[in-house]
Amino acid sequence: MGLIANTRRRFLRLVGAAGLGGIAGCVGGDGGGGATPTATEVADEEDDHEEERPEGVSEEEFEHGPVPEPYRTALSQAEERRDPDQLARKEDVSFQEAEAAVEAGSAEPGEDCGNCAEYIPDKNGDGFGACAKVEGYVDPADWCVLWESIEEHEAEHEDDESD
Repeated sequence: MGLIANTRRRFLRLVGAAGLGGIAGCVGGDGGGGATPTATEVADEEDDHEEERPEGVSEEEFEHGPVPEPYRTALSQAEERRDPDQLARKEDVSFQEAEAAVEAGSAEPGEDCGNCAEYIPDKNGDGFGACAKVEGYVDPADWCVLWESIEEHEAEHEDDESD
């Protein structure tokens, strides 16, 4: 998960926790039971949560690579060859969970890495793939600003070939 997504998620949790605390006070709760966590408790919980990664893969490798050999120069779903020397950093392409991108208005529902032209599907059974344009491991439920449908990609290349 990119830094942007982690920061955004933490912000939303903090705002949500503060908002719920204010609402609970407004409706005149009796102060007992079901206390709303403080912003500090929510932040601490976020810090304790670690991104699920393949076994034996460090956070640095997960975010920036290298990816396993079968992905290093593999072809994407749209037959684009991955060049390990020409990859964008996740931070530079607003890499995040697709659900968060939709909530933020950055993506449309149904747009995720799993149906992106640049995605390289899981080849080793760990649930993660790679991208022809972005470094590190990629979950099919992620999204970035480079997202392109396979159909759009094919149409662009048909136009290029007819010129």
